Amino acid sequence: MDNDFCFKCGTKLFFLKNSNNILSSECEKCGQGYGKEKGKTLIESRGNSSLSIPLYFIIFENKKLSNERINQIASSFIDYDKRYLKVFLEDINNELTNPKRKLTEFHDSVGSEEIARDYLSRLSERIQNLLKLKL
Repeated sequence: MDNDFCFKCGTKLFFLKNSNNILSSECEKCGQGYGKEKGKTLIESRGNSSLSIPLYFIIFENKKLSNERINQIASSFIDYDKRYLKVFLEDINNELTNPKRKLTEFHDSVGSEEIARDYLSRLSERIQNLLKLKL
C-alpha cells in the first residue's frame, strides 16, 4: 500500500479505512477516487471512471466479443461530450500501453485480462473511427 499512486497523475495516495474495512482514498491533486480491499489491487472507485463504464458491458463475458457487439457498444458512446471522449480514450490507451491495474477487478468480471484488454483496444479503435466519420 505504501507504493500506491494515482493512475492519472502519479500522486502518492493516502488511505482511510471505512466501516466495511475497505481502504479508500481521493487523490489530493486531481480528485480521482480509489478503493482497495485487503489482498486485491488498487481500483478506481468512481462508477463513472473512464475504464469502469466500458467494462460494465463485459462483466459476464467469458470470451472475446464479436466485431458486431464492439460496434454496438462503440455506437452507444459516440454522442458523449467530446471532452469526455477525449479523456476516456486517452485513459484507455494509456492503460493499454502502460498497464497499471487488473481490469477484471473493476466489477469482478468473469472473463480474463486478455478478454478485457482486447475489448478495450478494439472499442477504443472503433470509437475513434466513428468520431472521424462523424466530422
